[in-house]
Amino acid sequence: MLLARPDVVDIWDQPPSICYIDGEGRAKDHFFDFLITLQSDERFALAVKPAAIVERRAFRPELQRIREATPFDFADEVLLVTDRSFTSAEARNAERLHEFRRHPDPEADAAILDVLQSLTSERTIAECVEASRLEGRGFRAAFRALYSGAARALDMGDIQPNTRIVPGGAA
Repeated sequence: MLLARPDVVDIWDQPPSICYIDGEGRAKDHFFDFLITLQSDERFALAVKPAAIVERRAFRPELQRIREATPFDFADEVLLVTDRSFTSAEARNAERLHEFRRHPDPEADAAILDVLQSLTSERTIAECVEASRLEGRGFRAAFRALYSGAARALDMGDIQPNTRIVPGGAA
């Protein structure tokens, strides 16, 4: 899901540990799951845990101690990501995007961008695909356009042919 975000420019898997003092006064090391850098140069250290474990082990107070020990030159912010941080549709959409990105199609992407630039009101992805005359290639290009910011979905959930879209940045 991090790779699906257009503002993420770098992902460091398992960066070096941070030493912190636990609730019993002992020095411990914590390894963040990811250190991400955004286009804005902000860096976020991510702790990824199942929500049930966060609650069962009372991880939030421990994460606060880790946050306090994290140097500002390491990360601007420490974030907890759980299975409750995103919807299953967001995960499925990111998975599809990765599949669609494996097979670049600049011709289809350009054709969909042309269609998007001509829009004066919302349309479904299916209508844009039909206008492009590209069928499945057009759907994949429209999907990629949503994640590049060239289009914006008006509907929540799984991105489907009936998803209503507008050009990126439109209200």
